[in-house]
Amino acid sequence: MQSKVSHIAARRQFLTAGATTLLAASTSAIFSDTAHGEAPRDLRSEETPKHEPVLKIQRLAWAGIKIECGDAALFVDAHMDPQYGTDNIELSTSAGSRSALITHHHGDHCDPGALKLAMGPKGRIVCHREVAPWFDPQGIQVQTVELHEPVFFSRLTGQLVARAVPAADGLGHPQFSWIIDGGGKRIIHCGDTMWHGRWCDIARAYGPFDAAFLPINGFRQVEGRWVDSGVPMSLTPEQATSAAMILGVRLVVPIHYGSTWDKNYFEVPDPEANFLGAVKARGVPAKVVRPGEFLEL
Repeated sequence: MQSKVSHIAARRQFLTAGATTLLAASTSAIFSDTAHGEAPRDLRSEETPKHEPVLKIQRLAWAGIKIECGDAALFVDAHMDPQYGTDNIELSTSAGSRSALITHHHGDHCDPGALKLAMGPKGRIVCHREVAPWFDPQGIQVQTVELHEPVFFSRLTGQLVARAVPAADGLGHPQFSWIIDGGGKRIIHCGDTMWHGRWCDIARAYGPFDAAFLPINGFRQVEGRWVDSGVPMSLTPEQATSAAMILGVRLVVPIHYGSTWDKNYFEVPDPEANFLGAVKARGVPAKVVRPGEFLEL
């Protein structure tokens, strides 16, 4: 009987030792590649490579741009109204998901009729909730959002993500800038905002930016109850340069300049030349993109 017990104990000891050896070998194989002469690695830090769709940006007329990424297209402050110049660019895209962002309701930034034709029956306009009551949507789906609330385009893939952030309107109307992410890039479009004190907040929360589309004409509108106070109603070339520096912009593209349509609307003298001089003096990367041209980031 004692011999049988000793035999069982010896067998248990053998099996325990074998299991311990096997566990040690398995652990070594999982957490290191020493068997292949490679340095140990932590498998938890390895991620499956993800394919990022390319972000394509076309400058449209005046302050407008078109952004395409994968199956999604976004028109930002796009218009086709001949009242605001003759350099209008056709609003078209082959993307399946078509939407529009607007910074504010002014006719040179918001053209629901043209957007409806460009986007089709399933298109939608997205704006901050304070902007929507100021324009006639003309049968288009309108989605309102709060500050910093993410909106996904398309709803299925989310290849583009947009957020409304603070801005300031020279005429005292509701206005917001838009931050758009897509294709591994981040841009900001600032409509025709004037200077404000939220640049540092935006930079801290979302910067740096691969590109910024900033107004540069420092306009003054003298009409009705608006008198010439000497204060610009949008960013001047020098202010746009300062904003780009605060935001940490890798490339700034000037927009919203070259007006010829209103005798009561005054720009700063030669805004493009003054802007190029300002960014050169302060070492800010900039590029002039003409209406219809594409920008590669």
